[in-house]
Amino acid sequence: MDVLIAADIFGHTPALDRLAGRVGLNATHIIDPYGGRIKFRDEALAHEFFSTRVGIAAYADIIADRLEKNPRIRSLIGFSAGAAAIWHLSGTPAFAHIRRAIGFYPSQIRHHLHIHPMFDTQLFFPASEPHFDVDGLISALENTPNLSCCKTAGFHGFMNELSRNFDPGLYETYLEKLNNISLTPVTLF
Repeated sequence: MDVLIAADIFGHTPALDRLAGRVGLNATHIIDPYGGRIKFRDEALAHEFFSTRVGIAAYADIIADRLEKNPRIRSLIGFSAGAAAIWHLSGTPAFAHIRRAIGFYPSQIRHHLHIHPMFDTQLFFPASEPHFDVDGLISALENTPNLSCCKTAGFHGFMNELSRNFDPGLYETYLEKLNNISLTPVTLF
């Protein structure tokens, strides 16, 4: 079973390659919103560029294109903007063949609460966000079919070595959970 990893606003980085390598999945496709052409070291610049030049809907289109070209992809893992882009297309019947999606700190989904995923989806939210109430968002999503939400102890970016909120302990904890994805049937964590 192939897995697609949707990068955050930093795009496809060596840090994401290391994460993918540690997840231990057979066939992994890493996709980023910039087609591998742009690299950022500064989080604020990456956020500004993504927000003004790409956006969640366009990133979802990039992911949809990859899914259409590779029907072997059955699992999706997304981080921040990547998780929100996966959410954006998760209610699309054309992608009902996807078995599961896992998203980390998908803050932008708060603008798209009408979406109902067609496949098992697990979202890991940060402990807090500066622009909205995480607990309120989780409550708003609690009755959504095929969805399970978990609030973590980390902050937005805790899985990315390049983020100011990177948390090595939580990174290891959630890498272990991601490793189990290839060993277990489709169930939510």
